[in-house]
Amino acid sequence: VYLIGGQSNATGQGYMENIPGDFIIDKRVLLFYSEGLGGGGVSMQWGPLCQASERPGKFGVELSMGGTLKKHFPKQEIALIKHALSGSNLYSQWNPGINNKDELKFGPEYKVFVHTVDEALKGLRADGYVPTIRAMVWQQGEGDARDHAGMENSKNYGKNLRHFIKRVREQFSSPDMLFVYGYVIPVPLERFTGREEVRTSQGNVDQGSGHPLALKGAFVVETDDLPLRCDEPDSPYPNDRVHFNTYGIIELGFRFASKIMDKF
Repeated sequence: VYLIGGQSNATGQGYMENIPGDFIIDKRVLLFYSEGLGGGGVSMQWGPLCQASERPGKFGVELSMGGTLKKHFPKQEIALIKHALSGSNLYSQWNPGINNKDELKFGPEYKVFVHTVDEALKGLRADGYVPTIRAMVWQQGEGDARDHAGMENSKNYGKNLRHFIKRVREQFSSPDMLFVYGYVIPVPLERFTGREEVRTSQGNVDQGSGHPLALKGAFVVETDDLPLRCDEPDSPYPNDRVHFNTYGIIELGFRFASKIMDKF
């Protein structure tokens, strides 16, 4: 089992109509996604791999990541569980509380995330599987770097991310779960006043950083070279330099899968 979470680049800003003709969606992979997402299947039900984003015409890393993992681990059943919300922040909306008993302090998106994962795991067990959470991928941080978030929350991103990773492992009794995440905001923009603080924090949490915030099993992947939505053919958002486009999302899924495969 692999978990997917975050904000708009996690929901996914790729367009189904622009996917290359030779790209194959591996239907052997299972997908379960939250009620807040629109996809090619039915939310809160297990089904074959499909797009799961803000609406059925868009997709996220699930397509390329799922197929790549299945190709690498052909004898394993691969199952993805996804919840993401565009614009959501870590410091409040994804707040995981202090421990599993601290539900009153869970942020709203963390609550939905936990509920989604719990229901998905329950469904797998009912179907006779013995699910093991191997990794989580996370594409988020813009919400904590925004001007309205405040510099204090931007500066605390590393501490909050480290705590979040530890809590997700605790929440689902998966102490060895890998956590793979991508750098955010490749281009400096005025409204992201905490960009440098968040990006620096993302690097610090990586297992190999040598920083006090470094956490075993946490790995950041490079994203600054990925094409953006302003580069999308006939893009409806010609000035969007925050979100990865169709090809960028596909490549991000490949990179997440590659990092996971490197560590197993």
